[in-house]
Amino acid sequence: MARHANGRIMIVDDDLAFRIGTLALLEDHGYVSTIATNGEEAKRKLAEQQFDLVLSDLVMPGINGIELLQHIRGSHPGLPVIMVTGFASIGTAVEAMRLGARDYVTKPCDNDELLIKIRRALEEQQKDRELRSLRDEVRGVYAFGNIVGRNSRMKEVYTLVQQVAGTDVPALILGETGTGKELVAKAIHYNSSRRDKPFVVINCSALAETLLESELFGHERGSFTGAHRQHTGKFEEAQGGTIFLDEIGDVPMHIQTKLLRVLQEGEIQRVGGTETITVDSRVVAATNRDLTAMIGSGGFREDLFYRLNVFPIHVPPLRERMDDLPDLVDFFLKKHAGLAGNRVTRFAPAVLPAMMNYQWKGNVRELENLMKRAIIKSTGDTITSIELLTPEQPDVRTSPPADGSVQMNTSFREYLSTITGHAEESYLLQMLRLYKGNVNQIAKLMDIDRKTVYRKMGEYQIDPDSFRD
Repeated sequence: MARHANGRIMIVDDDLAFRIGTLALLEDHGYVSTIATNGEEAKRKLAEQQFDLVLSDLVMPGINGIELLQHIRGSHPGLPVIMVTGFASIGTAVEAMRLGARDYVTKPCDNDELLIKIRRALEEQQKDRELRSLRDEVRGVYAFGNIVGRNSRMKEVYTLVQQVAGTDVPALILGETGTGKELVAKAIHYNSSRRDKPFVVINCSALAETLLESELFGHERGSFTGAHRQHTGKFEEAQGGTIFLDEIGDVPMHIQTKLLRVLQEGEIQRVGGTETITVDSRVVAATNRDLTAMIGSGGFREDLFYRLNVFPIHVPPLRERMDDLPDLVDFFLKKHAGLAGNRVTRFAPAVLPAMMNYQWKGNVRELENLMKRAIIKSTGDTITSIELLTPEQPDVRTSPPADGSVQMNTSFREYLSTITGHAEESYLLQMLRLYKGNVNQIAKLMDIDRKTVYRKMGEYQIDPDSFRD
């Protein structure tokens, strides 16, 4: 049922004058209103129609307002209820709010007060809907299936995330820059029992030492120059949820000591404060550094490492999961198609061999950025090239034969034949690696028949079985 712009309200009261007067008031202010003379009738209409708010009398024969409220809480959770009561029953109305009523008004009702309370209740209801929708969307984004990859090492990551998500133990995510460590952290949080509480991120390498301490633990007013007011830290913000400590290897030693106390005792003290504050936030940390080597050199506390490393998860670099490249390319093409007005819908398979030879020092983040650039610069509906050049890396797309077989006195026809043969062999080898020797899939992708693929493999003395699992 479509919702009315101002909302649908059910008025439940055994007082005829109140029902008619309130119905007229609400209709005059753009609400669609329905009346029910008692609790039983209200229950029937709730089962048949969708409402945005219920305005219910507290004292009615049969099912009273409290019993109707309890029914609504059980059968229509989230539906706001405003109770209407006489002055003598205010205590019962307060009890109704304890049981879940959004608000109450007393008879005879002040029309302006009633309208204000209805508007506030509906605004809060809309915010609740939007929050639920956002949470559902976030859960979908960070569901296990949306961490792209079918590589066996990525499957191990999925399994570990699934195993640790249902616990409260600290997790330590290890991997190079750009591998998607924060995405794994979010998957842990949004698939845990803490999913409806905050997910708070702090990059420990992005802040100066004094600022990092204040950001993590908060500070009291006057605790240092510029501290003009009390500040709540990230651990308090993450109360009941998860705090993600990115680049944990860059945390100074004296702050490491404070982190150890949080993990051991679940307590913090704000900078400049003496009050001990209990915090309940699940800790997930990440780093691209070798913490064991840092322990040996005195750069990281060994006891903190063992507190964090309860459940380590290693995220592989892109160069070690190149069989995921086509899926990642397709994922980013769909994700960022809007950069070109959804005009770019395809990626030419012929571009993949060069990408397979690329080192991807920036990992998945670099791939995503290059895909954005390619989408923006494409003139048609297909990405036919992608810029892979960096100052440190030659153009892998046009490398000549490594064996030096092409001499300067070679004819152009022979030169072209050699270059073409080398490119053809390289392309075929990449396809075999990518699709694990599946000739049917390779032939379809290359837009040639299977016999031609087998003939080419014979020419270059390539055994497809050596590429199969």
